[in-house]
Amino acid sequence: MKRILSFAVLGALGVMLGCPLYGGDGGSTTTCNSNAECPSGSTCVDGACEVGDCTVTGCSTGSTCKLQNGTASCVANSDGGGGDSGPGPYSGCFADTECSSLGSGAKCLNAQCTSAVDECADETQCGANEKCAQGVCTASCSASVACPTGYGCDTTNGICSQNPTACTVPGGACGSNGICVEGHCDAKCGTGNTCATGLVCVNGGCMPNERASFICTTEGVQDVCASGSICLRHNCYISCAGNVDACKTADEFNVCKSVTLTSGTYQVCGSSTNLGSDCDPTIGKNCPASGVCIDGYCH
Repeated sequence: MKRILSFAVLGALGVMLGCPLYGGDGGSTTTCNSNAECPSGSTCVDGACEVGDCTVTGCSTGSTCKLQNGTASCVANSDGGGGDSGPGPYSGCFADTECSSLGSGAKCLNAQCTSAVDECADETQCGANEKCAQGVCTASCSASVACPTGYGCDTTNGICSQNPTACTVPGGACGSNGICVEGHCDAKCGTGNTCATGLVCVNGGCMPNERASFICTTEGVQDVCASGSICLRHNCYISCAGNVDACKTADEFNVCKSVTLTSGTYQVCGSSTNLGSDCDPTIGKNCPASGVCIDGYCH
Protein backbone atom coordinates (compact mmCIF):
# COMPACT_ATOMS: atom_id res chain seq x y z
CA MET A 1 0.00 0.00 0.00
CA LYS A 2 2.83 2.43 0.82
CA ARG A 3 4.30 1.82 -2.60
CA ILE A 4 1.00 2.49 -4.36
CA LEU A 5 0.46 5.71 -2.43
CA SER A 6 3.97 6.88 -3.18
CA PHE A 7 3.37 6.52 -6.92
CA ALA A 8 0.11 8.44 -6.60
CA VAL A 9 2.05 11.30 -4.99
CA LEU A 10 4.71 11.15 -7.69
CA GLY A 11 1.99 11.21 -10.31
CA ALA A 12 0.53 14.40 -8.86
CA LEU A 13 3.97 16.01 -8.80
CA GLY A 14 4.45 14.93 -12.41
CA VAL A 15 1.33 16.80 -13.48
CA MET A 16 2.52 20.00 -11.78
CA LEU A 17 5.95 19.70 -13.36
CA GLY A 18 4.60 18.94 -16.82
CA CYS A 19 5.92 15.38 -16.77
CA PRO A 20 4.04 12.23 -17.95
CA LEU A 21 1.58 11.11 -15.28
CA TYR A 22 2.49 7.42 -15.39
CA GLY A 23 4.47 4.95 -17.46
CA GLY A 24 7.85 3.39 -16.98
CA ASP A 25 8.97 4.60 -20.41
CA GLY A 26 7.39 8.04 -20.10
CA GLY A 27 4.43 7.34 -22.37
CA SER A 28 1.93 4.92 -23.82
CA THR A 29 2.69 2.25 -26.43
CA THR A 30 -0.72 1.71 -28.02
CA THR A 31 -4.43 2.21 -27.44
CA CYS A 32 -6.43 -0.44 -25.57
CA ASN A 33 -9.67 -1.40 -23.88
CA SER A 34 -8.22 -4.02 -21.53
CA ASN A 35 -4.87 -5.40 -20.35
CA ALA A 36 -5.27 -8.30 -22.79
CA GLU A 37 -4.73 -5.86 -25.66
CA CYS A 38 -1.41 -4.59 -24.24
CA PRO A 39 2.10 -6.06 -24.63
CA SER A 40 3.35 -8.28 -21.84
CA GLY A 41 4.44 -6.22 -18.84
CA SER A 42 2.08 -3.35 -19.62
CA THR A 43 -1.19 -2.12 -18.11
CA CYS A 44 -4.18 -0.55 -19.87
CA VAL A 45 -4.79 2.85 -18.23
CA ASP A 46 -7.61 5.05 -19.54
CA GLY A 47 -7.31 3.65 -23.07
CA ALA A 48 -3.50 3.55 -23.37
CA CYS A 49 -0.95 0.79 -22.70
CA GLU A 50 1.59 1.91 -20.11
CA VAL A 51 4.80 0.02 -19.30
CA GLY A 52 4.79 -1.66 -15.88
CA ASP A 53 2.16 -3.11 -13.53
CA CYS A 54 -0.37 -0.87 -11.82
CA THR A 55 1.97 -0.01 -8.92
CA VAL A 56 3.92 1.92 -11.58
CA THR A 57 1.22 2.95 -14.06
CA GLY A 58 -1.78 3.53 -11.82
CA CYS A 59 -5.25 2.39 -12.93
CA SER A 60 -8.05 3.63 -15.14
CA THR A 61 -10.69 5.90 -13.65
CA GLY A 62 -13.04 3.90 -11.43
CA SER A 63 -10.56 1.20 -10.43
CA THR A 64 -7.82 0.75 -7.83
CA CYS A 65 -4.44 -1.01 -7.85
CA LYS A 66 -4.75 -4.02 -5.53
CA LEU A 67 -2.38 -6.87 -4.66
CA GLN A 68 -4.10 -10.23 -5.19
CA ASN A 69 -2.27 -13.52 -4.69
CA GLY A 70 1.05 -11.79 -5.20
CA THR A 71 0.01 -10.00 -8.39
CA ALA A 72 -0.77 -6.29 -8.62
CA SER A 73 -3.83 -5.60 -10.78
CA CYS A 74 -6.55 -3.00 -11.26
CA VAL A 75 -9.89 -3.87 -9.69
CA ALA A 76 -13.16 -2.02 -10.09
CA ASN A 77 -14.17 0.28 -7.24
CA SER A 78 -17.51 -0.11 -5.48
CA ASP A 79 -20.19 1.48 -7.62
CA GLY A 80 -21.62 3.07 -4.44
CA GLY A 81 -24.29 5.75 -4.34
CA GLY A 82 -27.82 6.00 -2.98
CA GLY A 83 -29.17 3.17 -0.90
CA ASP A 84 -27.28 0.49 -2.87
CA SER A 85 -23.60 0.50 -2.04
CA GLY A 86 -22.90 -2.29 -4.53
CA PRO A 87 -20.10 -4.83 -4.11
CA GLY A 88 -16.73 -3.76 -2.77
CA PRO A 89 -13.44 -4.08 -4.66
CA TYR A 90 -12.88 -7.52 -6.16
CA SER A 91 -11.01 -9.75 -3.73
CA GLY A 92 -9.21 -13.01 -4.22
CA CYS A 93 -8.29 -14.63 -7.53
CA PHE A 94 -10.00 -14.14 -10.88
CA ALA A 95 -8.44 -16.90 -13.02
CA ASP A 96 -6.61 -20.23 -12.59
CA THR A 97 -3.40 -18.64 -13.87
CA GLU A 98 -3.16 -16.61 -10.65
CA CYS A 99 -2.87 -19.79 -8.56
CA SER A 100 0.35 -21.32 -9.92
CA SER A 101 2.12 -20.79 -6.58
CA LEU A 102 0.01 -23.64 -5.17
CA GLY A 103 1.44 -26.12 -7.66
CA SER A 104 0.30 -28.00 -10.73
CA GLY A 105 -3.46 -28.31 -11.16
CA ALA A 106 -4.36 -25.48 -8.75
CA LYS A 107 -7.53 -23.60 -9.65
CA CYS A 108 -9.39 -20.41 -8.76
CA LEU A 109 -12.62 -21.63 -7.12
CA ASN A 110 -15.10 -19.11 -5.72
CA ALA A 111 -12.30 -16.50 -5.93
CA GLN A 112 -10.03 -18.61 -3.71
CA CYS A 113 -6.85 -20.26 -5.00
CA THR A 114 -7.27 -23.98 -4.32
CA SER A 115 -4.57 -26.63 -4.61
CA ALA A 116 -5.31 -29.80 -6.58
CA VAL A 117 -5.54 -31.98 -3.45
CA ASP A 118 -8.36 -29.77 -2.15
CA GLU A 119 -10.47 -29.95 -5.31
CA CYS A 120 -13.38 -32.34 -5.78
CA ALA A 121 -12.93 -35.86 -7.14
CA ASP A 122 -16.55 -37.04 -7.03
CA GLU A 123 -20.08 -35.59 -7.11
CA THR A 124 -20.66 -36.57 -3.47
CA GLN A 125 -18.29 -33.74 -2.50
CA CYS A 126 -20.47 -31.20 -4.35
CA GLY A 127 -23.88 -29.63 -3.81
CA ALA A 128 -27.24 -30.88 -5.01
CA ASN A 129 -27.58 -30.99 -8.81
CA GLU A 130 -23.83 -30.60 -9.30
CA LYS A 131 -21.18 -32.86 -10.80
CA CYS A 132 -17.44 -32.82 -10.23
CA ALA A 133 -15.90 -31.77 -13.55
CA GLN A 134 -12.12 -31.35 -13.82
CA GLY A 135 -11.89 -30.83 -10.04
CA VAL A 136 -14.62 -28.17 -10.02
CA CYS A 137 -18.12 -28.62 -8.61
CA THR A 138 -20.22 -27.71 -11.67
CA ALA A 139 -23.97 -27.23 -12.02
CA SER A 140 -25.80 -29.91 -14.02
CA CYS A 141 -28.02 -29.06 -16.97
CA SER A 142 -30.25 -30.70 -19.56
CA ALA A 143 -32.87 -29.85 -22.17
CA SER A 144 -35.25 -29.06 -19.32
CA VAL A 145 -32.80 -27.70 -16.69
CA ALA A 146 -31.18 -24.36 -17.50
CA CYS A 147 -27.79 -23.13 -16.30
CA PRO A 148 -27.34 -20.18 -13.93
CA THR A 149 -26.93 -16.72 -15.47
CA GLY A 150 -23.48 -16.40 -17.05
CA TYR A 151 -23.09 -20.13 -17.77
CA GLY A 152 -23.96 -22.26 -20.80
CA CYS A 153 -24.78 -25.95 -21.02
CA ASP A 154 -22.39 -28.50 -22.46
CA THR A 155 -25.25 -30.69 -23.63
CA THR A 156 -22.93 -33.59 -24.44
CA ASN A 157 -21.81 -33.94 -20.82
CA GLY A 158 -24.75 -32.29 -19.03
CA ILE A 159 -22.69 -29.68 -17.20
CA CYS A 160 -22.75 -25.87 -17.13
CA SER A 161 -19.15 -25.40 -18.25
CA GLN A 162 -19.72 -23.02 -21.17
CA ASN A 163 -19.26 -19.23 -20.96
CA PRO A 164 -21.56 -17.49 -23.46
CA THR A 165 -20.77 -13.93 -22.31
CA ALA A 166 -17.14 -14.00 -21.20
CA CYS A 167 -15.80 -10.88 -19.44
CA THR A 168 -12.31 -9.75 -18.45
CA VAL A 169 -12.72 -6.99 -15.85
CA PRO A 170 -12.95 -8.37 -12.27
CA GLY A 171 -16.03 -6.87 -10.63
CA GLY A 172 -16.88 -4.96 -13.80
CA ALA A 173 -20.44 -4.39 -14.97
CA CYS A 174 -22.06 -6.87 -17.39
CA GLY A 175 -25.10 -5.00 -18.59
CA SER A 176 -27.49 -3.43 -16.12
CA ASN A 177 -27.98 -6.50 -13.91
CA GLY A 178 -24.73 -8.45 -14.22
CA ILE A 179 -21.25 -8.42 -12.71
CA CYS A 180 -17.99 -10.04 -13.87
CA VAL A 181 -16.83 -12.85 -11.54
CA GLU A 182 -14.15 -15.33 -12.67
CA GLY A 183 -14.75 -14.38 -16.28
CA HIS A 184 -18.51 -15.03 -16.18
CA CYS A 185 -21.22 -12.37 -16.33
CA ASP A 186 -23.12 -13.51 -13.23
CA ALA A 187 -26.40 -12.11 -11.94
CA LYS A 188 -25.81 -9.62 -9.12
CA CYS A 189 -26.41 -10.83 -5.56
CA GLY A 190 -29.59 -9.68 -3.87
CA THR A 191 -30.00 -7.73 -0.66
CA GLY A 192 -27.85 -9.23 2.09
CA ASN A 193 -25.71 -11.11 -0.47
CA THR A 194 -28.53 -13.52 -1.26
CA CYS A 195 -28.72 -15.74 -4.35
CA ALA A 196 -31.11 -18.28 -5.82
CA THR A 197 -31.09 -21.77 -4.30
CA GLY A 198 -27.92 -23.65 -5.16
CA LEU A 199 -25.86 -20.51 -5.87
CA VAL A 200 -23.46 -18.57 -3.65
CA CYS A 201 -22.60 -14.87 -3.60
CA VAL A 202 -18.96 -14.26 -4.55
CA ASN A 203 -17.68 -10.71 -5.09
CA GLY A 204 -21.19 -9.48 -5.72
CA GLY A 205 -22.18 -12.16 -8.23
CA CYS A 206 -24.28 -15.34 -7.90
CA MET A 207 -22.41 -18.43 -9.06
CA PRO A 208 -22.38 -22.21 -8.47
CA ASN A 209 -20.40 -23.26 -5.41
CA GLU A 210 -17.26 -24.60 -7.10
CA ARG A 211 -15.47 -25.77 -3.96
CA ALA A 212 -15.57 -29.32 -2.64
CA SER A 213 -17.14 -30.09 0.72
CA PHE A 214 -14.94 -32.42 2.79
CA ILE A 215 -16.28 -34.43 5.72
CA CYS A 216 -13.45 -36.72 6.80
CA THR A 217 -9.67 -36.94 6.55
CA THR A 218 -8.16 -40.43 6.84
CA GLU A 219 -8.71 -42.69 3.82
CA GLY A 220 -9.99 -46.23 4.26
CA VAL A 221 -11.13 -46.02 7.89
CA GLN A 222 -14.30 -44.95 9.66
CA ASP A 223 -12.84 -41.61 10.79
CA VAL A 224 -15.85 -39.38 11.64
CA CYS A 225 -18.22 -41.42 9.46
CA ALA A 226 -21.15 -43.43 10.80
CA SER A 227 -20.72 -47.04 11.79
CA GLY A 228 -20.49 -49.21 8.67
CA SER A 229 -19.05 -46.39 6.54
CA ILE A 230 -15.49 -45.44 5.65
CA CYS A 231 -13.73 -42.29 4.50
CA LEU A 232 -12.69 -42.12 0.84
CA ARG A 233 -11.72 -38.95 -1.00
CA HIS A 234 -12.69 -36.93 2.08
CA ASN A 235 -16.27 -38.20 2.07
CA CYS A 236 -18.17 -40.99 3.83
CA TYR A 237 -19.34 -44.05 1.90
CA ILE A 238 -21.16 -47.17 3.10
CA SER A 239 -18.73 -50.08 3.09
CA CYS A 240 -19.85 -53.18 1.20
CA ALA A 241 -16.67 -55.19 1.78
CA GLY A 242 -17.77 -58.82 2.16
CA ASN A 243 -21.43 -57.80 1.92
CA VAL A 244 -22.62 -56.72 -1.53
CA ASP A 245 -26.18 -56.54 -0.20
CA ALA A 246 -25.22 -53.57 1.99
CA CYS A 247 -25.98 -51.23 -0.93
CA LYS A 248 -29.36 -52.62 -1.97
CA THR A 249 -31.33 -50.46 0.45
CA ALA A 250 -29.50 -47.23 -0.48
CA ASP A 251 -31.49 -44.76 -2.56
CA GLU A 252 -29.05 -43.35 -5.16
CA PHE A 253 -25.76 -45.05 -4.36
CA ASN A 254 -26.90 -48.67 -4.51
CA VAL A 255 -24.05 -50.32 -6.44
CA CYS A 256 -21.16 -52.03 -4.65
CA LYS A 257 -18.04 -50.65 -6.34
CA SER A 258 -14.34 -51.34 -6.01
CA VAL A 259 -12.33 -48.12 -5.63
CA THR A 260 -8.53 -48.13 -5.82
CA LEU A 261 -6.59 -45.26 -4.22
CA THR A 262 -2.93 -44.88 -3.33
CA SER A 263 -3.76 -46.23 0.14
CA GLY A 264 -5.42 -49.41 -1.14
CA THR A 265 -8.55 -50.86 -2.75
CA TYR A 266 -11.91 -50.52 -1.04
CA GLN A 267 -15.47 -51.70 -1.66
CA VAL A 268 -18.10 -49.02 -1.09
CA CYS A 269 -21.61 -48.15 -2.24
CA GLY A 270 -21.74 -45.87 -5.25
CA SER A 271 -23.57 -45.63 -8.56
CA SER A 272 -22.94 -46.31 -12.22
CA THR A 273 -21.98 -42.65 -12.76
CA ASN A 274 -19.77 -41.79 -9.78
CA LEU A 275 -16.57 -43.06 -8.15
CA GLY A 276 -14.96 -43.73 -11.51
CA SER A 277 -11.31 -44.75 -11.77
CA ASP A 278 -10.44 -43.27 -15.19
CA CYS A 279 -9.20 -39.95 -13.80
CA ASP A 280 -8.67 -37.95 -10.62
CA PRO A 281 -7.47 -34.33 -10.95
CA THR A 282 -6.68 -34.17 -7.23
CA ILE A 283 -3.70 -36.49 -7.78
CA GLY A 284 -2.84 -35.37 -11.31
CA LYS A 285 -4.50 -38.34 -13.04
CA ASN A 286 -6.04 -36.60 -16.06
CA CYS A 287 -7.96 -37.60 -19.15
CA PRO A 288 -6.47 -37.40 -22.67
CA ALA A 289 -6.26 -33.84 -24.01
CA SER A 290 -9.71 -34.00 -25.59
CA GLY A 291 -11.40 -35.62 -22.57
CA VAL A 292 -13.30 -34.17 -19.63
CA CYS A 293 -13.06 -35.81 -16.21
CA ILE A 294 -16.50 -36.02 -14.59
CA ASP A 295 -16.89 -37.91 -11.32
CA GLY A 296 -13.88 -40.08 -12.10
CA TYR A 297 -14.84 -40.95 -15.69
CA CYS A 298 -13.29 -39.57 -18.89
CA HIS A 299 -15.91 -38.22 -21.31
